[in-house]
Amino acid sequence: MAKNTFRQPERIAKQKQRRKLRLASWLNDFIGLDRLFGEDNAWPIQHIDRILWVTFLLILYIGLNHNAERLVRRTQRVKAQVDELRSQFTVLQADFNKSGKQSEISKRVAAMGLADSQTPPHKIVVKTDEH
Repeated sequence: MAKNTFRQPERIAKQKQRRKLRLASWLNDFIGLDRLFGEDNAWPIQHIDRILWVTFLLILYIGLNHNAERLVRRTQRVKAQVDELRSQFTVLQADFNKSGKQSEISKRVAAMGLADSQTPPHKIVVKTDEH
């Protein structure tokens, strides 16, 4: 019991070591990032995963903003079309309601020689006990 066998600091030191990324080494060979940033500057190679993640997020953000703006423009265009259709409906409904009135009908049939009846209609009464 006198000896302490707990060795956490060594395990943490092993976990903190970053493995070399195959993508980073391929980009370094293909693009020549060491020539671009200098041979002694390994920062872009060490952080290529973060750079690519931020690039992906930026592209996603730009795409979503473009889609939202397109949706707003389409909504405004459809709203204008709906307003136009609503005004056409109001005009057609007013014309239909006006054409159904008796005074408007009598004006249209006057050209055919028809006129409103001046005498009231005859009322037919049927007695139930004569049936």
